[in-house]
Amino acid sequence: MGRYKAEVAAEVVQTRCPGVTIDWHTDFVQTFDADFFRQYQVVIGGLDNVEARRWLNSMIHSLVEFDDEGNPEVGTYYIDGGTEGFSGQARVVEPYNDACYECMMDTLPPETSYALCTVKEIPRQPEHCIQYAMMIEWPDNFDRGMDKDSPDDMKWIMERAQARAAQFNIKGVDYKLTMGVTKNIIPAIASTNALVSALCVNECVKILTGCNYRLKNVSYAHGQMGMNVQ
Repeated sequence: MGRYKAEVAAEVVQTRCPGVTIDWHTDFVQTFDADFFRQYQVVIGGLDNVEARRWLNSMIHSLVEFDDEGNPEVGTYYIDGGTEGFSGQARVVEPYNDACYECMMDTLPPETSYALCTVKEIPRQPEHCIQYAMMIEWPDNFDRGMDKDSPDDMKWIMERAQARAAQFNIKGVDYKLTMGVTKNIIPAIASTNALVSALCVNECVKILTGCNYRLKNVSYAHGQMGMNVQ
C-alpha cells in the first residue's frame, strides 16, 4: 500500500534472486521510444487496455528491418498476456511472421454500455448513477477531461453518483464500483493471473534458449479448468 506495484515486484524478485537487477518504471508505455524497446529480445505485455496493447504491438513491428529480398529480420518478439475474470490468454508474436494483436481485434468482447435514456431518465442500477455522473454531471461542472487515475476526480464522481442513487432509492454505489465503471475494470482472479503469467514466462524462456518449440498462435487459460493451447 502506498507504493508502486513495479517497485515492490522488482524488490521481491531481486531479494529472491541475488544477482538479478531490475529497472522499474512507472510512466505510460507510450512514453518510451523505439530505442528503449530495441534493446530487448522479448517484450512481455500485461497491459490493461486495448489502446496501449495496439500501440505496443505497432511499436514492436516498427523495429523490424528487412533484408534486400524483403524478408523480415526480427530482433524483438512480443508476448501479450491478458486476463478477464476466470479466462485468459497468452499470445506470441514474431512480427510479420505471426498473427499480431491487430489481427485479433474482432475477437475482443464488446465493452459494457448503457442506454443513455435509461442513464438520464430512469436509472435502475448503481452503474446507471455512476454513468450519469460521468456523462452528464461532470461536463456540466468542469471544462477539462476527467482524469480516471485521479483519486479526487473519482471521489467526486462517486459522491455525485451516490446522491443520484439516493434520489431513486438505489444502493451499491461505492468507490470500488465507481472505479470499475469509469475504467471498465474487470475483477482480477489470482489463479487466472498465475496461469497466464506462467504461460508468458514459459514462452519467453523458449524463445531465449531454444529449448523447445514456441507457441505459434495463442493459448487460452481458465483459472478453474486449466488451459487449452491452439
